[in-house]
Amino acid sequence: MSISRLFPLLLCALLMVPLSGLQAQVQIADEDTELPDYSLYYEGVEARDAGDMATAVSKFTQAAEDGLAIAQHNLGVLYFSGEGVPQDYEQAFEWTRRAAEQGYLRAMVNLGVLYYNQLGVQPAWMSVWPLSLINRSSNYKQAARWYREAAAFDDGEAQYNLATMYDDGVGVSQDLAQAYMWARLAQDNEVPQAVALVAELEVEMTAAQRSQAQRDYANWVLENRG
Repeated sequence: MSISRLFPLLLCALLMVPLSGLQAQVQIADEDTELPDYSLYYEGVEARDAGDMATAVSKFTQAAEDGLAIAQHNLGVLYFSGEGVPQDYEQAFEWTRRAAEQGYLRAMVNLGVLYYNQLGVQPAWMSVWPLSLINRSSNYKQAARWYREAAAFDDGEAQYNLATMYDDGVGVSQDLAQAYMWARLAQDNEVPQAVALVAELEVEMTAAQRSQAQRDYANWVLENRG
């Protein structure tokens, strides 16, 4: 590889209102639908805005324990960053996982970041070499899985990260055509690093691979953006 790149260690920022973070699935409400209760969450937002992090964390935790995905996502970010709580990657992983499994798009991307960087995904005592090597391959596969989930909803960051995994053969079998497809999609979504990766792949691929990659890209766009 001629391009040096680092996967992001910083998780996506807090989302302070429900509509600012897209859910991965659109849910249609009717008279029988039980809608989420955002009251505790909004109390947490107000407390954070007022600089009262103790109350904010308490309210977010209550809302997260009640199953509110955006609260789980935000709590994961707080534990990752150490804002208002002691930094705890295992707690960050747990709350991010819960939100991702509910289909919360930003949490899917963050879960991929945590798996890729081996953060919080296993007990601290297993994070010391050589024990850390035991689950590394599995964690890379999980990272690819969650990036793929988010990439399918046209998230540019997830598409770029997945492209680099296909380029390097980490967590997936190396596939330059797939790498190109996801990198092109990320470039469409204005991910800066994707431009260089697309250019590199165009040089590295054979004519047959380029043809396949362009077909895959066109088909994905027609199916998902058309």
